[in-house]
Amino acid sequence: MLHTNLNHSNTRLSLVSINEKEFSLFCEFFIKKSGIVIPPEKAYIFETRLSKFLVDAGVNTFEDLYKYIIKKNDPLFNQKIINSITTNETKWFRDEAPWKVLEETLLPRLVDEVKSGKKTRIRIWSAAASTGQEIYSTVMCIDNYLSKNNVKGVSLNNFEFLATDISSNVLDIAKKGRYDRINMSRGLNEEYKEKYFNRNDSVWTINPNIQEAVNFTLFNLRNNYQAFGLFDIIFCRYVLIYFSESLKSETVIKMHDSLLDNGVLFTGNYALYDLFENNFDTGYYGNLTYYTKKKR
Repeated sequence: MLHTNLNHSNTRLSLVSINEKEFSLFCEFFIKKSGIVIPPEKAYIFETRLSKFLVDAGVNTFEDLYKYIIKKNDPLFNQKIINSITTNETKWFRDEAPWKVLEETLLPRLVDEVKSGKKTRIRIWSAAASTGQEIYSTVMCIDNYLSKNNVKGVSLNNFEFLATDISSNVLDIAKKGRYDRINMSRGLNEEYKEKYFNRNDSVWTINPNIQEAVNFTLFNLRNNYQAFGLFDIIFCRYVLIYFSESLKSETVIKMHDSLLDNGVLFTGNYALYDLFENNFDTGYYGNLTYYTKKKR
């Protein structure tokens, strides 16, 4: 049940509660702007993350904040609102399996295609990049694969890495490639720390050749993907679960159309068979389900 509004005379000093009407208004706003669905049991997210904007807008209620946002129609302010709501849970080599599939199944084929002249570059997109751990994990994995297997004639220069997110805050962090001790402890082994990072006291900075390989771009998955071209691999992991059912279907269709034949889509450790069965072949690696675009 949603809270009812309390006396807002102390808005600047205490957390403001949100009523059902206000919750509905902001749900509609976030679905329209980002596709993100906030269930009623998580109304507290609005209360805890949007209360600070009441002060910025000079209002006392969430309804007045909503009216302020709509009237102002300021892209920068709207971006700050979106930044505050998006969930940015991430870690290095999260779940491990996608990078095992990359090393054991995808890279041998893709590298051979480059060597044979069938293609000149391999394109990879991290579609909800957050603070960069996913795409940097991918670049490190590929660089390590090439060196470990003494691959000749193929380098990171043959790969193109795109990383997008709807939050400008997390992309700013990702672009810097600088991480603290806590972030570095989440999924990154000592070998990779030593090989790919420089440490200065409590801050680790990723090596320039890894950082500079990635193009970070602010992007809303509700938008058109055509300008990005076609990809060999797309990571769209743990973001679909936050979307409405209609946007899930729309996103999967656009992801499908953004893949080359035999291109692979990683969505996370959950299966969405009904969205994929007609256009993808299903693959498995441990608990991971991933999807390969069928040849036309």
